Amino acid sequence: MSSLLPGLDQRALLYLGALALCLWLLNQARRWLWFFSLLALPGTFCHELCHWLTGKLLNGQPIGFTVIPRREGKGLVLGSVRCAHLRWYNAFFIGAAPLVLLPLAFLLLRWRLALRPAMGWGEALGIYLLANLVFGAIPSGQDLRVATRSPIGWLLLGAAGVCVWMRCTGRI
Repeated sequence: MSSLLPGLDQRALLYLGALALCLWLLNQARRWLWFFSLLALPGTFCHELCHWLTGKLLNGQPIGFTVIPRREGKGLVLGSVRCAHLRWYNAFFIGAAPLVLLPLAFLLLRWRLALRPAMGWGEALGIYLLANLVFGAIPSGQDLRVATRSPIGWLLLGAAGVCVWMRCTGRI
């Protein structure tokens, strides 16, 4: 196994396996909306905090912040942030703000693996919180609607597409 994943020892593989199991269990819990909303509360808080902080930084004027789940149609809204001043220049960044949790989760994972942690209840809690960061990074449908209101998002997407095309065709 070590030849497939150089530099990872058995302890690190156990840690990654526990993280994958936790992510799978969180995904399975979506069937029970209220139970899932409780399990995903740390990730929901981080998700909404990203929207709120980005709204504050980019003059989105956040006016509401909640992580209290509510029924909406056939689904459940886990949390929300309302902004009074969504504009062409800030909507993409406010809507896509939770994506910053992915590199944060990656850095935390690398840090924990570098410490070579022994598995125990404290580490299990850390894995649960790390899984919540990954879940919290996933943009909701509403987040995507807000982000796509901005021409900046479309320009960045187009630029990324051109870069990928140029890379694949060997032009850069």
